[in-house]
Amino acid sequence: MGLGLIEGDTMIISNDQVQNVLKVYGKRIRSEGVAGKQDVVKPFARQDKLQISGAGRIKQKAIQAAKEAPDVRQDRVEYLKEAISSGTYEISDYGVAEKMLYRSLVDKLL
Repeated sequence: MGLGLIEGDTMIISNDQVQNVLKVYGKRIRSEGVAGKQDVVKPFARQDKLQISGAGRIKQKAIQAAKEAPDVRQDRVEYLKEAISSGTYEISDYGVAEKMLYRSLVDKLL
């Protein structure tokens, strides 16, 4: 595979590309011996930096909010209990079937 695919501003690097780089790096170290290994490693000794885009920050906040949200929405539970006990809770057969089919399709795709 040639260059990584570019998606927006993000370059996607395949596993094959990483393996090829590691093979070349390994061959260079073996051919240059121990002294060459030290020279090869020096350029890579600098500290890595991480920059997160605005969209990435928003995604992180959304994931964090979902993790912190309660598993049970008590207000929704109380509303449904009241509606069921008072006989005002109505549900569409069509709506239930539609959601079941949708969920089934999504589960198959994932």
